[in-house]
Formats: sequence, C-alpha cells, structure tokens
Amino acid sequence: MAALAGGAPSRSDERPVMSEVDIDLLIRGRSSRRRWLLLAASAVLVAVAVATWFLLRPGETDVVAEPQRSEAVMGQLSTTVNLSGSAEAERSTTLSFGVSGTLASVEVESGDAVQTGDVLATLDDADAQRRVATAETQLRLAELRLDALLADPTAVEIASARQSIESAETQVLNAEQALTRLSEPPAASDLASAEQAVASALGQLSSAEEALARLSEPPGASDLASAEQAVANALGQLSSAEEALAALIAGPGETEIAAARTDVTQARAQLSGAIDRADDSWHALADAFDEFCEQYDHLGDVAEGLCTVTLPLSDAQVRELRDLAEDRSSNFQRYANAVINANVAFVADDATRQSAVTALSSAEQRLADLLAPASEEDRYQAEQSVEAARASHTAAVARLEELQAEPSAEDVRQAELAVEAARASHTAAVARLEDLRAPVDEGEFEQARASLESARATLASARARYDELSTGPTANAIAQQEENVRLSEISLEEARAALADFTVTAPFHGIVEAVNVQPGDRVAASLAAFTLSTSDRILIALTVTEADLLSLEVGQTGIATFDAIDDVEYPVRIASSSRVPNAAQGVVTYEVEARLLAGPEIAEVAAELAALRGTGGDLARLLAGAGFGAAVGEGSGGSAREDGAAGGDARGAGGLGGGGLLAGLDLPEGVTIQDVLQAVANGEPLPEGVTLPEDFEIAPPVLEQGAETQQGALAARPLPAPGMSASVTILKELREEAVLVPVSAVRQLDGGWFVTVPAPVADDAGAGAIAFEHVTVEVGESDGTNVEILSGIEAGAVLLIGADNSGIAFSATQQQQQLRQQPGGGFGGGGPAGGGRQ
Repeated sequence: MAALAGGAPSRSDERPVMSEVDIDLLIRGRSSRRRWLLLAASAVLVAVAVATWFLLRPGETDVVAEPQRSEAVMGQLSTTVNLSGSAEAERSTTLSFGVSGTLASVEVESGDAVQTGDVLATLDDADAQRRVATAETQLRLAELRLDALLADPTAVEIASARQSIESAETQVLNAEQALTRLSEPPAASDLASAEQAVASALGQLSSAEEALARLSEPPGASDLASAEQAVANALGQLSSAEEALAALIAGPGETEIAAARTDVTQARAQLSGAIDRADDSWHALADAFDEFCEQYDHLGDVAEGLCTVTLPLSDAQVRELRDLAEDRSSNFQRYANAVINANVAFVADDATRQSAVTALSSAEQRLADLLAPASEEDRYQAEQSVEAARASHTAAVARLEELQAEPSAEDVRQAELAVEAARASHTAAVARLEDLRAPVDEGEFEQARASLESARATLASARARYDELSTGPTANAIAQQEENVRLSEISLEEARAALADFTVTAPFHGIVEAVNVQPGDRVAASLAAFTLSTSDRILIALTVTEADLLSLEVGQTGIATFDAIDDVEYPVRIASSSRVPNAAQGVVTYEVEARLLAGPEIAEVAAELAALRGTGGDLARLLAGAGFGAAVGEGSGGSAREDGAAGGDARGAGGLGGGGLLAGLDLPEGVTIQDVLQAVANGEPLPEGVTLPEDFEIAPPVLEQGAETQQGALAARPLPAPGMSASVTILKELREEAVLVPVSAVRQLDGGWFVTVPAPVADDAGAGAIAFEHVTVEVGESDGTNVEILSGIEAGAVLLIGADNSGIAFSATQQQQQLRQQPGGGFGGGGPAGGGRQ
C-alpha cells in the first residue's frame, strides 16, 4: 500500500484531499475528467504492485482454509416493517361531577392506583339521599297497592263496601232533596214547620227568660202552687206503681183473661181475611205479569230483562219498568201499569197480612202472659217502676223546696246560659224561615247541583269498588296499577341516577394523575376535578406512510424499543389502524396504535416473537422457564449456531406447535393452549371441556418458577413514560415452513443454483483431504441471512461453505432484486423463525 501511495503524483493544488471528496458526486458520476485520470493511474499502480508481489513471494506451500459446515433446517421466513412513534397511555381522561355542589370528601391522592368503580370524591348529597328514600317509599306503596288489588277480598272489606254504597245512596237522596227544595217553591208544610220551629224556639226563649226572672225575684204563688201540684202528681204515680206491683204479685183476674181471649179471636179473624186478600193480590200480580210478558216477550229488553225476574218486583225493578214504558205505545204502558198496580196492591196486602200476623202474635203473647204466673222479670220491672215513681216524687219535692229556698249565684248563671242557648235557637229558626221565604240564589242552586254530582260520583265509585271486590279487579285496573309501579320504579331510577352524579368514580383501572379539588370546595359541574390515565398500560402511537398502511392489520405482532430505555425489548400488537389521512407539507400519514403486551398475551404470540428475533430470545426463554416449553413441545433444532445465535424453529421454546404433551390436545372453540397452561400454573380449574392427558404433569418447582417468571420478569421491565420515542418492528408475514440454508451456502453457476455437500474421500487421498460435490437446488425467498430451498436437499443435510468458490454468490445476485421487491423493509431484519447449525 505504501508503494501504491508513493506512486501517485501529488497535486494538492489541483484536487482536494479524501476527506473533502464529495461522495455523492462520485456516485452520480459528476467528477471532472482530471479525477478520472487520477483514478486510472491509481488502478495501474495497484495492478503493478500486486503482480510484483506474486512474482517475488517465497515458494511456500499453498494454505487452503477449512470449509465451514452448516446444516439445512426446517424454518420459516418472515416479512417485517420498521416504524417509529411515541408512547402514550392507553386511556386518559378528565373526570368531573354531574352536578354542582359542596365537596364532602376526597378519597384519593395524586399517584394512587384505582380500580373500576372506586369512589374518588363525593359531594354533599343529603338532599339527593332524601329524594331516593322518598322514591323508594313511593315504590313500596305502589307495590302494596298492586298486591292489595290482586289479593282476594276479606269479609270485612266486602261489608265495608256495602256500607259505603248505602252511605253514598243516602248522600245522593239528601242531595236530590236539597236540589228539589231549591228548584221548587217551599211547600206549605215546610213553611208551617219552620214557623212552628220559630214559635217553639220563641216559647223556649220565653221560658228561659221567665226562669231567669224567677231566680231574680221571689217565686210567685202560682209557681209554688205548680210545684206543690207536681209533688202531688208524683205521689199519685208512686201509688199507682205500688198498686201495679201488688196486683202482679196477686195475679190476673177472670175479667182480664176473658178480654185477652177475645182479642186473640179477633186477631185470628183479621189474619184470615188478610191472607185471603194477599192471595188474591198475588194471583192478580202473576196474571198481569204473565200477560205483559206474553204480549212483549219478542222485545229483547223485555224478554231478557224484566221477564226473567222473580215476583214481587222491587222498587228498583218498578222504576226500571216505568222507565221502560216511557215513549212506548199506550198498550205497552197499560200492560206495564197493570203490572205496577198489581205489584203495589200485593205489597200493601202483604204488609197488612204481616201486621195481622204481628197483632195475633201480640194477642196470643198477652193471653199467655196472663195465664202464666208472674215471672221474676215481670216482678223486677214492676219494682223498677215503683223506684222510678219514687224518684220522680223525690225530684218534685226537691223542686218545691228549691222554690221555697233562696237562689244561688250558680243557679243564676245556669239560667243565663239557658237564656243564651234559647235565644240562639230562636235566631236559627228565624233564619231558616227567612231562607224558605226568600228567593233561591243561583250560587246556592249551583252548589246543590255540584253536591248532587259529587254524591253520585261517590256512589258510582262505591259500587265499582263493591263490584271489584265481588268479581275481582279488571284487567284495566291491574294494568293501571302496574303502570303506577313502573312509574315509581322509573322515579327511583332517576333519583338514584341523580344521586350518582354527586359521586365521581373511576371509569377504568388506572392511576390518578392529578387532583384539582379539596374537601369543602364549591365545585361546578364542568370543573375537571381529576385526571385519570392507564400509565401502567401503554400504547405506541405510530406514524405510518401510505406505502406501509395497507400491509398493516389489527392483531399483528411486533417488538418495540425505546431510545430512553437501553437493551429492553417490548412485545407489542397493533390495536387499531385508522384510514383517515393526515396531510402535512405534502406528506400523507396515518395513525396506527400498537399496545404493549404482558403476561399470557406474550405466550399467545410466542411464535411471532420468536420469528422476529430469529429465535425466541429472552421472551422465549421466559416462557420456557415457566414450564411452557416442555408442555407445548420443544423444537428439534435447539443447538446453538456458530455465529452465536440460539437455534430452534418456530416450535421451539415459547412456540405453539411441536410434539409436546399438549400438542394433540383437542381444545373447545375459543380456548387456547395458553389458557390451559395458565390454569395449571395458577392452580385454577381447567377451562370447560378440557381434559389433560393422564401422564401430563408439571413439577412443583417448575410451576413456582413459572409463576415467578410470569409475574416478575415482565414486571421488572420498566414501563416507558408517555411521550418517549419508540422504534417498532412489525411482523407482516410469516411464510410457510421450508428447508432453510445460509445465503453463503448458495451459489449460481451457468444460470442454475447449487450448494456444496461432502462427498466420499478417495482411498489414496492424503490425511485431512476433503471431498465435495455440487447439488443443484431450487431456491425460494430470502431474508438476507437464510434462503428457502424448495427442492434438491432435505432438512438435516450437511453443507460445506467456502469449499468451492466457483460461480456467483447468492447475495450478489439477489441484492438488487430484493430491494425492488421489498420497499417497506422486505424479508430481513431478524432472520428466519428458527435455523439449524451453520
């Protein structure tokens, strides 16, 4: 090299030094002619130096390098794309209250981890609590009313309903009478009664005033005489009672018994006549009724109504017949009136008959009493009469003595009160009389009419209630009450929803990033009280060009690294891909999000991760350390490559294929191998429909190691903070399994591809001799490290690399072709999903 350097003429004043040469201009062929001449001269000097070295070198023995041995293995090539982006929390939100109010409590601080539904803060909700309690009470009442409606009525309820009907009918009758009195002029009898009431009240007032005057003045001779007469009368009554008692004790005389017998005979005769008249009236009623029904049974309202009732007719049925006869023919009215008159006659005769029965019973009882000896009860009643007469005599004597004595102040006061009461009664009677004589006021008439309508409505309600109890509630009533229950439920739901607005809860698992309120603060509904994010669950926001967008799909796996975190790789999976373009300065990009994986999610994509790393790397060893490698099947190519990378195909450590104990396990739809292994490792029940082989067992130490690895190894990886820059390699395609060999083992000669394999060594060959031969092969895709062999050799074949350098190296022939075929990164960036020894 020194000779090369000394042979080149130096013209530093005409060309720049090497450090100043523009490499881009050299590549584009824009150098000056002088530079071309200089390069040609340099090439000649190099050639002369090489020739001189070959001519002058010592005559020592040629040294041939030992060829490198490699083994063809089964594996898979992968297609990747390299992207960049930045970390961000999976979810982030600001939280506020649904209403304004005074803050009662704050349950968290900045940095606290919360779970979904955890309470962060609460406003003063006393009023809302009361509204909820009121709504709950209303709902319970509505439910009780519905239960009562559906329950069978009791005898007490039915009796009460009947009583309500009777009371309502009385109210209707009174209201009708009151309206009638207002509608018609007052009857003479009413005026006479009112005038009599005025006169009576006036008399009571005069008596009260006279009594008061008597107390104020000494009693007159007439008063004393009247009191003395009252004493005498009371004494006479006492004598009569005592005589009656004596007669009862002595017994009845013959005259009394004879009179009683006569009374019985007369009563029997009267009863016989009453019975005959009642029978005649009944036959007349039956004939009139039958004749009426025969004449008009072709009328539906007659045949199906009145003609089906039992005689005699009730008052309501008589009214119905009268209403039915209105606006009918004269014959119809004649027959109807005949029925009504016959019914009235029968009712009257039957009443007479009943009176005669009562009279006969009384006469017979009187005779029996006379014939029977006096009972103890009769004697007791006679004695009570004597006592009552004696008490009246005593009162009369006391009254006489009172008149003869001086009146007390209390007596005067009571007399004055009596005068006031009598005066009030007189005033009321006069007002009543004037009211009858005065013309009717329109307001009173309307009030009476309203009272009648109200009474009728009450009667209708009472009858409906009775019918409801008798026949059960109607479907409409049940539906209405059910709607009331539903409305009460809605009111309760609304009250509870309003109560929930007084509390801020965590909508998802996350970390409280900011707390902007304190207890006692008056907060508005729009105030951002808290900031919550999933800083423990990270997404990577990727910026993807239009050239890469269509090759990306949700669910694709990749590996991410962060500039701020050295020597740590993170498994990721594309979580979302937007087709909405973002244009900036003429460049169109799209938003794609990748999510960092953890735990069982990594096991689910172990094969893809192994493909990205060329072996499973740390992630595969992590899964194998948890016992998953033995369970799902170890790969056959597990030896180390000579270039230092671990071997094994996609079925190796962390893979999902292979011939392990679970390789042939029949899993239900939706259940994965990882679900089974996770349940075994955690001591949980197996997924439904899964049965493990009898010889399947994972030793306890392996289970413990797996649990520690799954929970600790990934947890030990530092989580990137939002905003950190990331580089992501996404696995776009994982090709079908094929025989793979290193690219350095494949060469091209005369348009065909071949590999060099060992051949038998001749017997006369010296020690250490190596024989080889060419095997023609058909090649597929390449990732720059390995080449797919479609035919020519099988997996396990031993290759010799460097034994024969004839032809052209595969990498030299494929470089430009790979660049044209793979503008997005193409095959490469990590080797095959396995590989054997090389």
